[in-house]
Amino acid sequence: MANKSYFVINGLLLVWLLTGTPVSALSIQWLPLSDSATREGNPGSILGSPVLDFKNAGKDGMDWIAMGIGPRGGYGKQELWLFDNSKAGIPGTSEAATTFSVVSSSVAFIMKGDHNDGYAQFFVDDTEVGVFDLYHLGRVILAVTGLELVMHSLKVVQLGYHNPASTKADVAIFGGAAFNAVTSPTEIIEPPVWALFLTGFLYFIGRRVPSSNDHRAA
Repeated sequence: MANKSYFVINGLLLVWLLTGTPVSALSIQWLPLSDSATREGNPGSILGSPVLDFKNAGKDGMDWIAMGIGPRGGYGKQELWLFDNSKAGIPGTSEAATTFSVVSSSVAFIMKGDHNDGYAQFFVDDTEVGVFDLYHLGRVILAVTGLELVMHSLKVVQLGYHNPASTKADVAIFGGAAFNAVTSPTEIIEPPVWALFLTGFLYFIGRRVPSSNDHRAA
């Protein structure tokens, strides 16, 4: 019986090790855009890591592709605007997307929110990461870390609604950034190593404990 038990326990541990919780968990956080950022919104670094690729969003999209039936505009090379003109009788929403040219484990949306901004939906690699109210957020960064190390894509959708304090539901985009967030080595190494040690220990104990069948045979 003991021999069967240690095989079952080892099997479960190995399944957890191979298919269990990913080493790096997805994390989403808002950060202020520093005054040292360029006029186009490139922060240079995020969470202490250098920006590897910056996709500028300006009038007509620049490094982004803007689409949809809603009106769009911008402030030169600095901002892409997805307008909400429903009060003027011009319905429709729009969106903008970009793809990075480098691999990274983290990405960021560089945004601006003032008195006339509303809700936007954010996507990384076509997976929604959240819907957020941009009203009076100022110059901000929405950082998404803990991603797979590949080339990622971003998409922002202007939803066309806002909280009562905002005058409209516009969305303003400075750009997007790819970077590699610094991760503690302990977080990466500790779970697999302890699982291997535990698996080996249980295997050793299981080999040394004779089963009841062994006793009867003796």
